[in-house]
Amino acid sequence: MSIDLQVLDSPEKIADAGEKIYEERYKAQLEPGRHGHFIAVDVTSGVGYVAAYPEQALQQARDAAPNGIFHLIRIGARGAFRVSFGLTRHDFWGRPLRQSR
Repeated sequence: MSIDLQVLDSPEKIADAGEKIYEERYKAQLEPGRHGHFIAVDVTSGVGYVAAYPEQALQQARDAAPNGIFHLIRIGARGAFRVSFGLTRHDFWGRPLRQSR
């Protein structure tokens, strides 16, 4: 598989290509036994690098394909990472940046 690099001109297009490759090539074989692991998909070649931690998957990918363009996926999850925070009236993020004078 070879993709025209001019088509991959935005993060969204890279993510779409990586998700498509994952769905077509890796999802069925990896999700039953590797749930929670990470795969770095090289969207230029279609090769996936699987490891227990995201740093390991990306390092394997960079070592094997230094010029690759990678999309990181957490196997069996909707996103590679979970981000959350909450605001309360008295925490740092809930305060205005400037105090009124």
